[in-house]
Amino acid sequence: MRTLLLAALAAALFAAAPARAGNEFKARGFTLPTGSVKVDEDRYRMPLAWEEMQRFLRNTYPPAKYPRRALPNQNGVRAVHIANPKQGDEWEGANVYEAGKGEVRVFVLAGKGEAAEPTPAPTGGRKAK
Repeated sequence: MRTLLLAALAAALFAAAPARAGNEFKARGFTLPTGSVKVDEDRYRMPLAWEEMQRFLRNTYPPAKYPRRALPNQNGVRAVHIANPKQGDEWEGANVYEAGKGEVRVFVLAGKGEAAEPTPAPTGGRKAK
């Protein structure tokens, strides 16, 4: 009886695991936690506090594979940059920062091939008549 109960409990846990794992979503290929809200182009407000967000990022993007560096502290704003070492991905990096009242936000930097606006072709210094 005990073995049957343990088997049923294990099956229930395994059945629930994929639902939890699939709750995140991606912005330019960068994984964000469930409950993130888009506030501007490539900018998102996180549902997690700073420390919880750091744990989420360590699990999702291990520091050994995705280098990090602290960004300059401006007026008490904590910030970190996560670099994407994979060339050609949609995202080149992400800035994670905590601003005002513990609100955590993420700015996803587009990859080199994802320019926001096309640059005009050079004209050679002459104006067309």
